[in-house]
Amino acid sequence: MEFLFLAKKPKSQQELAGLDQAAKLAYIQAETSLVKGPYIILGLIILLVMLLFLFVKLPEVTESKEKSTKNFLQVLGVKNVGWGVLAQFFYIGAQIYVFSFLLVFAEDAINMKGQEAKYYAGVAGLLFMIGRFAGTFFMRYISPQKLLAIYSVISIVLSFWVIAGSGISTLYALVALTFFMSIMFPTIFALGIEGAGAETKSASSLLIMSIVGGAIIPPIASKITDISGNIHFSYVVPLLCFIIVFLFSLRFRTKKSSIN
Repeated sequence: MEFLFLAKKPKSQQELAGLDQAAKLAYIQAETSLVKGPYIILGLIILLVMLLFLFVKLPEVTESKEKSTKNFLQVLGVKNVGWGVLAQFFYIGAQIYVFSFLLVFAEDAINMKGQEAKYYAGVAGLLFMIGRFAGTFFMRYISPQKLLAIYSVISIVLSFWVIAGSGISTLYALVALTFFMSIMFPTIFALGIEGAGAETKSASSLLIMSIVGGAIIPPIASKITDISGNIHFSYVVPLLCFIIVFLFSLRFRTKKSSIN
């Protein structure tokens, strides 16, 4: 992962061995200084988020006075909880695969050098963050369930292009996918626990536990690459994941959610 932070052409061990002590120290210091930039940017982003929490009024959370009477398995049958857990499981799996293998895709699918591909990884992270704020804005005018449906359909289309397309346009589609994934986790979570009543705590726990999909889905997708020898085909797995998210959103097509 050093190409994400260090010089465009890091010196090899042989080149380092040929430097005198002063030159080697100067090189190490120069490389180390390059790491400062990303962490300064990360710190500023965290500061911005902190300021948002300070100045944006958040809704008050009132705890239900009802007592839970169901075990975890029974909670899965409450309202939208079971479908929410399923959608969250597959969404997290898709998210982890898209982000984790973006650089690998750029290098394997279009023979892009890692130094160039890293900028696309940076853009993907930026789009994901922008998408989260943009989604919050859009939800002022579009219901969360409808926006989730729209974003999941767009994600399905983009995933299909990653599979069937060719050239750099497939990388553009993969990067664009991160924008439309951005609202999925919090929206699925909120819709999943909506109306759970006394079972809200248990439902929340189950939805958090469903992130185990991030450990199960990516190995399945990468196995498809190993078997087929074509990384494009592995994105059939994220495509199926987004179809499941879309099906989850359809559960609310005749309902008006209170989440805004």
